[in-house]
Amino acid sequence: MRNLFVRRSAPGRAGMVKGWVAERFGLSEADLLTIAELACHEPGCPPIETVVTVHGHDGGDRIWRIHKSLAEIDAGDIDALEAER
Repeated sequence: MRNLFVRRSAPGRAGMVKGWVAERFGLSEADLLTIAELACHEPGCPPIETVVTVHGHDGGDRIWRIHKSLAEIDAGDIDALEAER
């Protein structure tokens, strides 16, 4: 069981990752960008993943799953998302 009093990711890390995503995909302030770190306890799924979701102002949605914790994600991981677009 996870200790609820231990910080799970580096401070400001979500903001940094959001910045990389916004820059890579040319998002505007009208687009809604969310970053969520999730734990999975079901067979076959990674124990931790980060889900990046963009709800575009034009109605288009994009969702990516990175099989790393938020603290482990770097700009290269975000660059790789473009290939999956």
